[in-house]
Amino acid sequence: MLLILFIENTFKLFLCKSIYINDIIILKNKLYKIDSTSKSNEGFIGFFDWLRKNDKTIVGIRLNFFDYLNYCNVLITKSFVKYVFENRSIELMFKGEYFNFDLSGDQDFTNNFVYESEDGEYVFTFGLDHLTEDELKSLQEYCEVITEEELGSC
Repeated sequence: MLLILFIENTFKLFLCKSIYINDIIILKNKLYKIDSTSKSNEGFIGFFDWLRKNDKTIVGIRLNFFDYLNYCNVLITKSFVKYVFENRSIELMFKGEYFNFDLSGDQDFTNNFVYESEDGEYVFTFGLDHLTEDELKSLQEYCEVITEEELGSC
């Protein structure tokens, strides 16, 4: 799964090759608790699209979130996200600004959970179920690869 850590003025990407869903994760020695809404929705907070440069390279992600989710208000304050589709979606580019629109319409929704730290940092998770081996390799260029054990077990 892809984990995006949203911190003050930037974000960090982590890649865990296995799926790890727990009420608590520990990322970089910080504890994050699962959001009750994403947990009760079983990881379905909206649809997301992998933004692709070509058929082998992912360069970003688009999240089409449900309007009623309170943490979406946090995302709109981030200068590094772009609002699209009448401000109902955000795009986060990992590298560059260009992607091929025709290759970027997955409408995936797997393992999309939200975790929050006590000091208001958020981690969003995204399932990698439908990605090819080449696409996974392209993600590794931007991500710190971590193991399930590194996410902690509580």
